Amino acid sequence: MTVQRWVILALFPCLLAGCGAAREAGLAEAVIDTLPGGIVRVTSPGPTAWIDSSGAGLIEEGRFSGAEGTPAELGDPRSVAVDDAGRIYIVDNKPASIKVFGPDGRLIRSIGREGEGPGEFRVGFIAAHGGYLVLHDPQVSRTTVWDTAGRFLRSWHDACCYWADIQVDREGRIYVPSPASGKPGEQRRGTPYVRMSLEGTILDTLWLPRGEETKYWSISTKQSSMMTSIPFMPELMWALHPDGGFVYGWSGRYAIVRSRTGSDSVRVFGKAWTPDPLTDALRASEYESRVKETAKQYGEVAVRAAFKLEALPRTLPAYLSLRVDRSGRVWVRRYPVADTTRTFYDVFDSTGAFLGPVVVPLHVFEYGRQAWTREGLVTVVEDDEGRPSVVRLRFVTRR
Repeated sequence: MTVQRWVILALFPCLLAGCGAAREAGLAEAVIDTLPGGIVRVTSPGPTAWIDSSGAGLIEEGRFSGAEGTPAELGDPRSVAVDDAGRIYIVDNKPASIKVFGPDGRLIRSIGREGEGPGEFRVGFIAAHGGYLVLHDPQVSRTTVWDTAGRFLRSWHDACCYWADIQVDREGRIYVPSPASGKPGEQRRGTPYVRMSLEGTILDTLWLPRGEETKYWSISTKQSSMMTSIPFMPELMWALHPDGGFVYGWSGRYAIVRSRTGSDSVRVFGKAWTPDPLTDALRASEYESRVKETAKQYGEVAVRAAFKLEALPRTLPAYLSLRVDRSGRVWVRRYPVADTTRTFYDVFDSTGAFLGPVVVPLHVFEYGRQAWTREGLVTVVEDDEGRPSVVRLRFVTRR
């Protein structure tokens, strides 16, 4: 079968300057291939909407942290959601509660409390959809639904033990990650997500693929054993998509798959990429940090015998994580090469065209504690004294 190939102008620049206007000097054009099976592949040799971070950004619009000793104080925030009205829901773990703030940072109410009764939870990962608020508690294997006014509606028992973000997609389907389990002798599969209705009915299970083999360090004693990924090794990364399904990719190359079920490939997209080198100093620093942390339980001698510095790669993976905002833009987080005080993203539009880079002037947590909206990002950061603060960032273009 022949591969159909053509070149398109990314939609985003047309929206910014009009399709009849001349393209900005230096901007690339996204190349689209139709692969056998009808899979669309989009490759961008360079940015198609802005050249550098001066062309677009996530601009801080507001920041708040509850005063110490007040009901608004944040102790150990773990998950964030934002509803259509801009209200911000923070799952706090000290003690367990959902604190609801207005866009201006004013505390509106608290929902739930610590426990295992109706409307109670131990830990929580949260999502908002329409007038509903959904929280999954992996510690007690339960999902709970409230309305956004804080009224408890229902809860049910489901998957346990997988501590990761959940989602409610545009059709109102809840996505809850579940530990992968297979029958003896069965080929190991990837990560399953159970999809449920807002009433608690199980609809189906979507499986992410396994990806390529990831290398690990392992260590064991008579009392316990552990396995941990080797720093900077490529891994399968993924994010839930608001339209349903996932985006995922193996970070050893710059190619990302849009999948509606985990087993299909609707679109493959990426950009030109040259791996950044890993300095010996950074490799040694990360190695010593991992040894120090693990030695608390297993002892330094045993850890150094199991963890080998030469196992660390000499180049960085293509990206650190993936996120999808409510408009369908894909935010690909790059590894910081020299500056760890800021956060670096490559931004792709919903068609898969690479729009350009964005640099956020603060450190965003790698996992959790963030909600990507249609307008931008709401995330928890630490202030100069290590206290949690909530920051609202709006995505803006400057062209």
